[in-house]
Amino acid sequence: MKQMYICQNNFMKKFIFLICILCGAEIGYSFQKDNTFNLNPSQTSQNGFDKKRLLLGPGIGAGAAYRAFSFDISPTLGYAFHENFNAGVTLGFNYFQQAEDYTNPINGQLETFKHKYPGYSLSVYARYLFKNFLMINFEPELNNVKYLKSFDFNMTTGKYSESYYRKTIPSALVGVGYMQRFGSYGYSFISINYDLIQNPNSRYYQTLSYQFGVMIPIFN
Repeated sequence: MKQMYICQNNFMKKFIFLICILCGAEIGYSFQKDNTFNLNPSQTSQNGFDKKRLLLGPGIGAGAAYRAFSFDISPTLGYAFHENFNAGVTLGFNYFQQAEDYTNPINGQLETFKHKYPGYSLSVYARYLFKNFLMINFEPELNNVKYLKSFDFNMTTGKYSESYYRKTIPSALVGVGYMQRFGSYGYSFISINYDLIQNPNSRYYQTLSYQFGVMIPIFN
């Protein structure tokens, strides 16, 4: 297990190093070729804010299994500071529920307990888009999750009872992805990300995060 973790850790270091090389090479090329980082005055509004640069990413997901279901709502609001660079914030709520049958020790009846796990997240992101195919993503994130302390019967009622606490876990995702533009600032993407913090309680611990999304201009 230790050897497997070391191999995986080395792979992650090489993965991050490759991202840095690609990023540096492309930025250097863009700067030398057409001065990509200079904003085009004709594309910027007079007051410095252009509502046409506002982007919305509708994040909705759901899942189901035997006597269990989950859903996720995580809308993203971003702003395109440049046609190649945008940043924003994502608010998330996810919920998982699973039903479990048990026999009440007091009355002997078969009853059902529903395990409920609501979670909350907040993240800010920065993305740089290269040409019409490559995207670099950096996304610090906070996740507030529920942890069970104990799970036992209430000897007065015979029902299941749980004791829990909530914990906020930080993460810092860095990744690379494939994207396709549409319009002036909109784009769809799929990316692979790695958590630099590697908190053992994080959902990103010793694993990669795969993301798929679309950023739609709010005002055309």
